[in-house]
Amino acid sequence: MQVSSDAPPRRTAQVTEETRGLILAAAETEFAARGFASARLEDIAERVGITRAAVIYHFGDKEALYDAVLQASFEPLGETILASVTEPGSSEKRLERVIEAWFNYASERPTLGRLFIREFASAEGALRPEVERMTTPMFMTLLKTIEQGQRDNEFRAANAVHVANILSGAVIWLTSGADLMGGDGPESRAERLAQYREELAGVARHLLGIRPQDEERESGHE
Repeated sequence: MQVSSDAPPRRTAQVTEETRGLILAAAETEFAARGFASARLEDIAERVGITRAAVIYHFGDKEALYDAVLQASFEPLGETILASVTEPGSSEKRLERVIEAWFNYASERPTLGRLFIREFASAEGALRPEVERMTTPMFMTLLKTIEQGQRDNEFRAANAVHVANILSGAVIWLTSGADLMGGDGPESRAERLAQYREELAGVARHLLGIRPQDEERESGHE
């Protein structure tokens, strides 16, 4: 009599989903390191331990794979940033939460900033529509937070678009290259990023004329 195995076979759907996840992770690393034009499906397949044909089976072609990488990278960030402003609080607190949410997400995923930089470098006058669709919501959340603070007279009347560009550009640059800049110091990458995050919040306060709370308390006693 034939004895069946006690271990049930893994479902094809589960295997397929796991393989797609591995391909996406490998492709994100490869595209961030080489850019879309130079990245090769053969190298992505080798990272996963599968064939080029298997990559094509799951994603069709390199462009479709690249679009899937951008979606997997940027859409969760947009959701994270949007969630950061739903909690009650002053405009200053909401701005701090936006910066922290964006910075923390990008710090944990340094390939994000590198993909962003490559997209901007290759753009000729405008971002590709699919990239703009994914990146606009997070920028607009930052911009609207600044504009709301100005309407509430919490922030000074600076050019909100310029301030948003300065802050978002700093986040992208610092999180994608913090391990390359100032690497001879005694602090770890995590410590360096934490310092950058705090200093960036200080830059935001300076640009928008937000006085530290201790200064406000001192002025109130004068």
